[in-house]
Amino acid sequence: MMERSSTMERGSTMKRSSTMKRSSTSARRWPALWSGLALVCGLATPAPLAAASERHVLDAWLAEQTEIATWSAQVKQTRTLAAIVRPLETEGEVWFQRPNRFRWQLGDPPRTIAVRTADELMLLYPRLRQAERYAFGGDRGAWKPALALLEVGLPNDPEGFDERYEVLSVDEVEAIWGFDLQPVAAEARRLIQRVRLEISETDLKLLATELTFPDGSIMRNDFSDHQLNPELDPALFTVELEDDYEVVEPLAKP
Repeated sequence: MMERSSTMERGSTMKRSSTMKRSSTSARRWPALWSGLALVCGLATPAPLAAASERHVLDAWLAEQTEIATWSAQVKQTRTLAAIVRPLETEGEVWFQRPNRFRWQLGDPPRTIAVRTADELMLLYPRLRQAERYAFGGDRGAWKPALALLEVGLPNDPEGFDERYEVLSVDEVEAIWGFDLQPVAAEARRLIQRVRLEISETDLKLLATELTFPDGSIMRNDFSDHQLNPELDPALFTVELEDDYEVVEPLAKP
């Protein structure tokens, strides 16, 4: 009995260690990609809407997006993982240019950079001298819905938004409105279970996005120091890698 109990305890410990390792690796390598997804709205067919009286701020915010050509902000990212007791916090900056260019930069000096160029998404890890390339187009299997999300950019109109997301619930605290959304496409829900937007009623600024993943982990981005329609350097949305970078293409076929 003691030997079987010890074996079971060792097995449980190894399982917990393996789970924590996978979660830690995922948390390290994917934040910038999912941050980009948090800014965009993707895919599919019309969905039920919240009552018109509950979503007037959301509709006003969506209408406001048509006037925005470029946008930048400071961001504080908080990741909550089941295997880690204390949430992980990182500060950085984000830039966006219509129709679909963006750059996320997390850490100072940057530890993770995500750049959406004309035909690909690049994830850079400067400290590790590593990069991941995700080319658009072609058959990308289970990742295709996520990559399609990245091509849409910030929502252009309420109709397109409602085709891509179902509004599940609405709440308001001190003129800050929260909208809990669910991707309409089943493929997208396998990657992102729920999205939350928090919008200021007074100036229609996007204050925060929050992503909930199927494994229960949560990523929250709080935005501040918003700049609407700033003049952005085109170099922000290009990538020139130094020779010592190791580049991989996770979705490329063998």
